[in-house]
Parts: sequence; C-alpha cells; structure tokens
Amino acid sequence: MKSNFTRRATGFTLIELIVVIAILGALAGISAPFIIQRMNAADVTACRSNLTQLGLAAEKYSRDMAHSHLLPTSGMDDDEDTDYDESEGWWLSLAAEMDGTVLPQGKNGKMKVSPIFHCPGHQPEVKGENFLADTKSISYVSWTDGSEDEENPNSCIRTTAKQNLDTLPWLSDGNPVKGQSVTDVNSFRKQVLPAISRHSNTIVVLYASGMVKSYELDPDNLNADALFKKMAPSLARKAKEKAANDDDEEEDEDE
Repeated sequence: MKSNFTRRATGFTLIELIVVIAILGALAGISAPFIIQRMNAADVTACRSNLTQLGLAAEKYSRDMAHSHLLPTSGMDDDEDTDYDESEGWWLSLAAEMDGTVLPQGKNGKMKVSPIFHCPGHQPEVKGENFLADTKSISYVSWTDGSEDEENPNSCIRTTAKQNLDTLPWLSDGNPVKGQSVTDVNSFRKQVLPAISRHSNTIVVLYASGMVKSYELDPDNLNADALFKKMAPSLARKAKEKAANDDDEEEDEDE
C-alpha cells in the first residue's frame, strides 16, 4: 500500500535562512550592550584591585627609613644615590621597593614593572608578566599637596602632615607626565580627565589613606572644577586658600 506521505527535502529555504540571520542579529544587538557593560565593570574591578595592591606597596615604601611616612610622586626630588631618576615618575620609586620588578641598568636606565601598574581599560594593551615602565604604559598618575617640600609643588605627600588623608588622592586613572603630579585643576584637566573613556566612564582613585573610590562621570557634562573639588576636596581647599592669600598680598601692594 502506498503512503501519501512524502519526505520533505532536508535543509533550509532562503527565506528561513534570512529569518534566522535576522533573529540572531537582533539578539546580538540586544545583548551587546550588556556584554560591553559587564566587560567594563570587570575592568573597573581590576583597576580597583591594581590600586589596592599599589596602596599596599606604598605602605612598604613609607616604612622604609630612607623615606619614612612619604608617598612617592612624579616630580619629587631625585636621590642621586640611586640608579634612576625619582623625579621622572612615582612608579620608578615604588617599583624599586617591590618584588618581581626588573631594576634599571645604569643611570636613567629602563625599568620593567608588573601588570598592576597598568589598567586593563588603557590602550595600548600591555602583554606579558612584566612590561617597560614609561608614560605610555603606566595607567595611573600621582597627586600631591606638596607637603614634603613647600618649595617643590610636586614633592611627596607626607602622611604625618596635619590633613585628612581620606580626602587627599595619591594615585588615580590618568595619563602620566614625567616630572609632574596633579596639584591643581589645570593638571587634573590635563592628566586625569582624558582617562574617562577607559571603563564605563569611571575614574578610580586611591587616596593617601589607602581608601579606593570609583567615580562614574558623564562625558557630555564634564565640569573640571566641580569634579576636582569632589575628588580632591583637600587640594581644592588648599587652592582656594592660596588664591585668597594671593588676593590679600595684591591688596597690600596696592595700598
């Protein structure tokens, strides 16, 4: 007896393929923002971890009798007894105190550091267990109130000075400049704000107390003065006091 059932040819028709591709494309479009968001969140977490580890390394640095109660900065005074120039960047001084770093060879030599000096959201990507330390690969900038040397605005932070260390940033996301730390809103605008595009428009800050905070910023509404005051109230207050003193001196001169 013959069956009226005929087996359908295997495979998809062109219309079915188009429908499937359209569905996959729609799903990809919906899921992509969530995937990117999770990747950025992971980068923020990794960045916070890096700064936490650098904070622990700083504790070791500040316990050294050679620089007791100090946090290194870019622009600090150079110690001629060392084989590298401390004034170039805070990372040279800190890395010299850490295990797993490759010290420079000779005066002003090159130094390699571990990946904790590099934010995963910072391009170009750094690969390997150690990478060459320079302003293109280091992801963090130093801040300072210049409390170690009044004549050098980029001098170290002295943690025993009368100040609230919870309101004084030491390291944060940014683009470092050799021999310069963030000391005012102008250097903040130059070194820190360009890093806003790294991970979810978030800037991660390590304070002199060891506390780490994340600040999510609006790239379409960046008010450098307001952000500087929010992240570094100690420095903003110091700048305001300095401006007031300068105005008083000008008035005295006019009289």
